[in-house]
Amino acid sequence: MNFTNPLLSFIETYWIYLFIFAVYWQLIILLKKKGILERFNITSHGPLLMIRTTRGQDFLNWIAKIKSFWRLFADIGIILMILGMLIMFIMIIIFDISTMISLHKETLPPPTELNKLKNLFLIPGINDFIPFVWGIIALVVTLVVHEFSHAILCKVEDIRVKSMGLILVLIPIGAFAEPDEDQLFEKQENAIEKIENELKQEKENEKEPRQPIANRRQRVRILSAGVMANFVTAFIAFILFFIVIGSIAPASNVLITEIEPGSSADIAGITDLTLIIKINDEPIGNVSEFFDCMNSLTPGETVRMQIKKDNTIQEVVLQSDPELKGTISGVRFDEVISDTPAKSAGLIDGMIITRIDNTTIADTQAFFNFMTNTTPDQNIVIYALFANKDFNYTIILNENPMDNEKGFIGITGFSNVAICRPVGIYVGEYPAKELLGFLQMIPSLMTGIYGWIILLVLPFPNPFIGSFQGFSSTIMMFYEPIGFAAYFGNGVFWAANSLLWIMWMNFYVGLFNCLPMLPLDGGHVLRDSVHSILERLFGDGKRMGEIAGKVATGFAILMLASLVLMVIAPSLSQI
Repeated sequence: MNFTNPLLSFIETYWIYLFIFAVYWQLIILLKKKGILERFNITSHGPLLMIRTTRGQDFLNWIAKIKSFWRLFADIGIILMILGMLIMFIMIIIFDISTMISLHKETLPPPTELNKLKNLFLIPGINDFIPFVWGIIALVVTLVVHEFSHAILCKVEDIRVKSMGLILVLIPIGAFAEPDEDQLFEKQENAIEKIENELKQEKENEKEPRQPIANRRQRVRILSAGVMANFVTAFIAFILFFIVIGSIAPASNVLITEIEPGSSADIAGITDLTLIIKINDEPIGNVSEFFDCMNSLTPGETVRMQIKKDNTIQEVVLQSDPELKGTISGVRFDEVISDTPAKSAGLIDGMIITRIDNTTIADTQAFFNFMTNTTPDQNIVIYALFANKDFNYTIILNENPMDNEKGFIGITGFSNVAICRPVGIYVGEYPAKELLGFLQMIPSLMTGIYGWIILLVLPFPNPFIGSFQGFSSTIMMFYEPIGFAAYFGNGVFWAANSLLWIMWMNFYVGLFNCLPMLPLDGGHVLRDSVHSILERLFGDGKRMGEIAGKVATGFAILMLASLVLMVIAPSLSQI
């Protein structure tokens, strides 16, 4: 029996990333030895770089002048922080309980891409679900507004900001505002004694006296400001995103997927990945309309077709072949599931189902209607098309996992397709109109929990929309900017992508920082809040502070254990 070495497998898969990382690290070591990093006020901790600057202090002082506004801003942030902390804590506890129950009953689903450790971190280029370019833009905006708001509140509460900067490991992974930690976090008794000594020394040196340390209310304001800034940024990006997609319209749902060599369409220069907008001046919105239009052709009839390719719309004239008759419509499936009737019968990924028994399967609705009326152990005959050849399969249906009274074939990923043999065109359907309509409907759903769930899972595989990670070059081809936005061309889609990820990244980072887990902002706020409550109830501030610290540490361990469980639980279920 052969066993694969996990380390070798990892190196073979990610060798290019490891090579780039190794070169980067060696460059850091070289620059550090030559003193170049120190010259530019850059600190290295292994491969991690902290790029500091003391510039911007005057701007911080200027923007922090309206102290009443920023204190109100931070006070609202405290409320949102506590609310977010409760929501995140309840969600994690529910997850822990349901996971343990599922492990005990051996019903936990197998691991997926979502359970990979790298996909827990919101780092573009590492996380499989975050596009690199838009993710970097969103991450930089998220980190800057979060840390900049901390710096502003430090100035408001007279806490010195020693520096600001970025944290890099090849790419920006964080930002920081570096307050005077003695003022912000140091224990009150030690800090007072230290400051008194420094005041004496500064008085002797005729320096400006040091500012007093922050009390708990000031500290909680400073910590909550980052979360508040992320939520406000997410809200602004949310509004702008839906304004932008309101200026986008679907061009067509019908896409040419294949051209028959030597056909009329091939001679005319039509290629795959081309949209069909009109046929003989009739708009074509879906595969059914394409089928009806092409099926009505008489042998040898001329067809005028308006198409869109690479943002260019043109009209072509096709001569249908009088020797070839018929337009076929059906349902394409993407994948055959292992250990199912479809797999046993020999169905192939990508086949087109045109008929089941004596029922014509012209579209997905017809397919699902047929399957709704089936039962387990029922015999059916599937007629399918693949590589322009006809096949038929006799299948005995299994029990449907979702409804044991209905039959189950074992195929997934359905889409409507049509083949017009007289002109040599294969077409498929992408739900461009439906997708845009769903996205535009999300704001109206935000009054209930359903809308918030959609927003949280939008980029990940989900039952609502599959997954939506923005207008990629493939998806973009199905849409066009309208009205005033038409002047900006593809810039509209770039703006939509940036806003989508700024919205999502800020929302998630804000929620994540609400976790009652040190060293996150939520952990510090939890410790100070528990300290304040215990001190009011029992007095003895020093003793209660120690207890609050232990409570915060306990929550941090629980949260960390929950994150580890999230990663390893699906794998444990397979043992």
